[in-house]
Amino acid sequence: MHKTNIITKIRFLTSYYKYLKPEARAVLICVYAAKPATLPLLWGIGENECFYPFYSVNSMKTYFLPPPCKWLALSFLFLLSACDMFEYHPYAGNLEFKDLTAQNVARIKALESQYNPENPLRFALTGDTQGFFAETEDMVKDMNSRDIAFVIHAGDLTNYAFTDEYERMHRVLAKLKAPYVTVIGNHDCLGDGDKLYKEMYGPLNHSFTFGPNKFILLNTNFLEFDASVPDVNWLEKELQTPQTIMNKFVISHIIPDNSEANPAQEQTYVNLMRKYNVRLSLHGHTHNYRASELYDDGIPYVTTAASLKRSYVLVTVTGDQATYEKIDF
Repeated sequence: MHKTNIITKIRFLTSYYKYLKPEARAVLICVYAAKPATLPLLWGIGENECFYPFYSVNSMKTYFLPPPCKWLALSFLFLLSACDMFEYHPYAGNLEFKDLTAQNVARIKALESQYNPENPLRFALTGDTQGFFAETEDMVKDMNSRDIAFVIHAGDLTNYAFTDEYERMHRVLAKLKAPYVTVIGNHDCLGDGDKLYKEMYGPLNHSFTFGPNKFILLNTNFLEFDASVPDVNWLEKELQTPQTIMNKFVISHIIPDNSEANPAQEQTYVNLMRKYNVRLSLHGHTHNYRASELYDDGIPYVTTAASLKRSYVLVTVTGDQATYEKIDF
């Protein structure tokens, strides 16, 4: 292989400092083809220095090596990769965790026998934790201090839908005392991200019940898929519930009035919410908290902020009533 091609490949791999294996994060080596006689070495300082490729290059020290050392440094880099310190392809499979939705729904159903519908049911709504690991850790601690039956994540677990991102975020959310369920976000769909999501979590559209309450999680990432998203036919079937279901909650990443939602399906979605008397329509995506009766029909549309904004939504269900509040942590 031509040495310029080798250098280009190494440059691509090492630019994603955040996604190096932990053992290799101590040093970020960036190789440029511009000056064949020299090799700049860029030393990464801290985990967030290169969240985006070359984002903080100017904050790093640059050392130029003489020609004899250039290929020695290249050999060192390949040695690191041979030791499995790099994730060669960011969308590579070999997931450590699989079928998490089914596992967590099973945990939720196991709690159902202890649930008395006369007592309030509390669940948390969060979303857009994408790369905000420290803030999400703090959020988990706050949620663990409250009486919460389960947590719903409204999408964007990841920023680039890399395997490492999915797994790292799960390790944070797995610290929750309560089980959590998710819906896919637009960032979770990048590259082969939707395939990773389905393998790690499960179907893109799914639902579960808890006592007299039904929770419907719907893929609304129209731009990342096609005009068939959201699947309003599937949604209507899910909304056709027996009389024992008192409350229906629809959760999706993108709220229907957003510019990235499917404009052809907006009115259909809104009509279904009205027809089947949905209690709350819950969302993420914008990174900012918003709650209003968006279509003046008595149905609140609630959007949770990103964990970076250090808040989430706590929903309390009592009988056939549901209230919500923004929780700062």
